[in-house]
Amino acid sequence: MSTVMENEIVREGESLNALEIDGGLLLELLEGVSSHAGKDKSLPTLNAVEVEGGGGLFIARATDRYRLIEGGARALEGSLDKALVSLDDTKRIIALLKAHKAHRIGLNRIGNALTVSALGDSLTVTLLEGTFPPTSELFTKSEGEPSPIKGVAFNPALMADYAKIAGKGAAIKIYFTGEGKPMRVRITSDTINWRALLMPMRYQD
Repeated sequence: MSTVMENEIVREGESLNALEIDGGLLLELLEGVSSHAGKDKSLPTLNAVEVEGGGGLFIARATDRYRLIEGGARALEGSLDKALVSLDDTKRIIALLKAHKAHRIGLNRIGNALTVSALGDSLTVTLLEGTFPPTSELFTKSEGEPSPIKGVAFNPALMADYAKIAGKGAAIKIYFTGEGKPMRVRITSDTINWRALLMPMRYQD
């Protein structure tokens, strides 16, 4: 009896590490965030998306060192500890979600395994070890008053990702925070609270 009770306690503790969210919302969030993940697989903590949930929110973030994005969306219920999902596995989750945009999605974590499920379909991925780069301080420093600068250079190709996230015909706004400092990118959405930073490039006239 002692063993059964102990196992039951473990299962109860594990079951709390679960969250539910709207399928279409999760798809939009992961598609947007994954566009900013690093492509170099020799840097696994950058070639990944970090997710977590609690307090009614589900948050995902990614960075390739040149830009950083974080999105927060309303969760239906539950909580989820921070988890680092490889970019390849994130794409597999996105493929699953495309068939379940109108459905309720469950995310359940047990140890280093994360299972994503909806209406009988499920996918289990192995979470990465390691720590995602600290980002909260970068966002905090960027929230100050915009700074007047003479000019700034950046990779224009990266703007295509912001355009996809914002949606057709929607505008984005860029705030300059100082010479050589990250630019704050504002993406307006009715469903997701986006925060994004873009590093300037060196440029010689």
